[in-house]
Amino acid sequence: MKVILTKLGVAWDRFLDVSMVISAAAVVLASLLTLSDIASRQFFASAQGWAIEISEYCLLYLAFFGAAWLLREDGHVKVEVVVEVLGPRKQALLGVVTSVVGVLVTGVLAYFATTTTFMEYMAGTKMYESPLKPPLYPLLIPIPVGAASLCIQFMRRTCGYYRRWQDAGVAPEGGE
Repeated sequence: MKVILTKLGVAWDRFLDVSMVISAAAVVLASLLTLSDIASRQFFASAQGWAIEISEYCLLYLAFFGAAWLLREDGHVKVEVVVEVLGPRKQALLGVVTSVVGVLVTGVLAYFATTTTFMEYMAGTKMYESPLKPPLYPLLIPIPVGAASLCIQFMRRTCGYYRRWQDAGVAPEGGE
């Protein structure tokens, strides 16, 4: 069982790495499109409305595909002033509590985002106010994928903090 969990963990980490590459590619694409739009306005006196629109979509992909990877790397903003004064066991317990809240919030978000994306796919909704008039569901896909990824990563984080909490409760050898 442990071998299977280890292989799943490795596969999950590879998935997060691919997600991070997608997120990074979205940053590069948004930057290049914005730069080309600026150059087009300056040198040719014509704006590329579609470039800004696609840059906005890239930001959605950037945020939702990069969030779970960032959580794995422990790169999210956190307030450490309170946490640092706690002992290791209380820090781990606080990590368990915040991670469980993260599981609940991202789980609910993933559920509703998935149902909404599926409904928009079935309805064939298009973004008519947009110059490109794309179907809506591809623009929504990063939300359920990213929320589900975050939910899974919060579950992994919960398990890690729980192990730390258990280990911190064990007295060191020698009876101290």
